[in-house]
Amino acid sequence: MSEFFTASCDGDLLRLQWVPEAHITYQTAVRAARVLEGLSGGRTLPLLVNLAGVAGLTPEARAGMNAYRGFSAVALIGDGAMGKVVAAFSQRALTPTAYFTDESEALTWLCEQGGRASIPREARQTER
Repeated sequence: MSEFFTASCDGDLLRLQWVPEAHITYQTAVRAARVLEGLSGGRTLPLLVNLAGVAGLTPEARAGMNAYRGFSAVALIGDGAMGKVVAAFSQRALTPTAYFTDESEALTWLCEQGGRASIPREARQTER
């Protein structure tokens, strides 16, 4: 799919996994958004993003991510300083966005975002 990320659609849940040591640029973020749009089949779905190991994010990529409105809600999962930086900037996002260090908590939060596409039970129970 990409040398920088993998993306998938699990029922009504989009997933984005950045590769370790990725430096996310605006162009890479746009490419990821386009892949996710294709996977969604025109539906506005929640997105689970794994930022573990991301090494950098350009200001342009941050601004683009915060302005994008193609998802019903976004849960960010991180494990280090870069995840916290992304989470801090995501407070300005137009889409409900929250940061987690635990995938099951992130999936629970996505489920609680009422009025949005449901998360498949299998996805909620998945632990990595």
